[in-house]
Amino acid sequence: MSTQKFNHTWIQRLPYSTKRKLYIDSTINTKFTNCDFVLMVGARTKTAYLRYRPTIDGVRKPVMKKIGDAKMIPLADLREAYTKQAMEILTKDSPILADKELKNITLGNLIDFYIKDKERISKLRKKAFVTDTSGMIRLKNQPYLNGTIGDLKCIDLDIPKVKKLLKSDIDKESFYVANMKREYIQRVWNYSLRNHDHYIDILKTITNPASFSMDEWIGWKKEPSEVSLDVEEYTQFFETVNTLDRSDFKDLLYMFLFTGQHPYSEVSKMKWEQIQEIDGQYWWFMEKGFHKTAKAHQFPLHPMAMDIINKYKGSDDIYVFKNIYDKSELHSKNTFKNVLRRLRNTHNITWDIRCLRASFVTTIANLDNEFRPGILCNQAGQNITEKNYVRANTDKILYKDFKLDMINAYMEVIQDKLNEVAK
Repeated sequence: MSTQKFNHTWIQRLPYSTKRKLYIDSTINTKFTNCDFVLMVGARTKTAYLRYRPTIDGVRKPVMKKIGDAKMIPLADLREAYTKQAMEILTKDSPILADKELKNITLGNLIDFYIKDKERISKLRKKAFVTDTSGMIRLKNQPYLNGTIGDLKCIDLDIPKVKKLLKSDIDKESFYVANMKREYIQRVWNYSLRNHDHYIDILKTITNPASFSMDEWIGWKKEPSEVSLDVEEYTQFFETVNTLDRSDFKDLLYMFLFTGQHPYSEVSKMKWEQIQEIDGQYWWFMEKGFHKTAKAHQFPLHPMAMDIINKYKGSDDIYVFKNIYDKSELHSKNTFKNVLRRLRNTHNITWDIRCLRASFVTTIANLDNEFRPGILCNQAGQNITEKNYVRANTDKILYKDFKLDMINAYMEVIQDKLNEVAK
C-alpha cells in the first residue's frame, strides 16, 4: 500500500502485479473524512474503489466500494463518481451506510415489523388481526446467551444456530413448543423478505435459518390433536365447568360448545353490533373479513346462548365478552391456559378447547344424515340439497331454515345433558 498523486499517464504505466497492490490517491480534492480514492492493481486489472473506513467501537472497519475499470474509464470520470459517493456518505444517504445498518438487523426487528405491518393491514381491511402475537413477543424476549433471542443478528443466523436455541425445549421433550418457535422464526423471516423494502437486501442473501424439517432433525412430526369430547361426555363436561369460580370462563366454555365457532378469534371477539333479531330469532352476523372468513357468515343464536349473552349487557359498548378482570382486553389462549391446567389437575379432564368445535360438528352430523354442520361453521364443500333448503332469503341469511333445524336439534341434546347435571 502506497500513496501517489494519480494521473492518467501514471495509471497507464503502472505495472500489473501477481499480488494485489493498493494505491491511495494523495490529490487534495479527493480527501474526505474516512474516505479514500484508491486503485487496486492485480495481475490483469486496475480498478478504482472508494475506501470507507469508519471507526466502530474503537476499531477501523474498512468497506470497499467498486467505482470502475481504470483502464477503460477516464480518470476524471472515476474521480467524479468517487466524489459523488463520498458526499452521499457524508450526508448519510449512501448505500454503503444502509448496508452497514442492514447488517445489524435482528430477529427482534423482523418480529416487530411482522406485528406492526399485520396490524396496519388489518386496519386497512377493517379485519381483525388474529395471529397470537404474544407467543412471538415471548420468543423475542426469551433470554439467550448474553441477551435475548430477539437480539440475534439475522446475518449471523443459520440452521445450526436456530437448532441450538431450540435445544433446551428439545431436551425437555417440549417438541410442540420448539416447533412453534421454529415456525415463528420461519414466518417472520419470509414475511420480511416479501414485504420489507430494505430488509430484503440482506435477507435475500441468507437461507431462512428455520427452514428445516423437525422430522429429519429429531424424528418428530406435528400430528393432529388426539383429544376429543364425545357427546356421552357432555354431562361430565358441564359438571366440571360448573366448578369454576369465575363466571366469564364458565360462560365462554359453554358458548364454545353451544356455537362451535372458533373460540378465541370469533366467540371471544363477538360484538354487540353483530347480533340482530329477525322474526323473533337472534342471529350472529359475522361480516366478511371477521376472523379468516372470505365471505359473510350468519349463525343462529339459540335462546340458551342468548341467555348467556344477555348477562353481559352494559359491560362494554363493543365486545360482548370483554375481559374485565385481567390486563388482556379480550380472552385468548393465554387467559384460559391456567384454567385448563387447573381442571386437568382437579378433574383429570382429557378434552381441551381445540376439540369443542370438532365435537359440535361431529355431534350434529350424527343426528341426521342430511345435516351438514360445516354450514354452521362457514366451511366450504358441504353439498347441500337445494331442493329442500333455500340458499338465501330476503334477510341475506344463507340456508336459514337448514341452520335453524340443525342448531335446534343440537341444542335439544345439550338441554338433555344439562337436565342430567341438574338431577
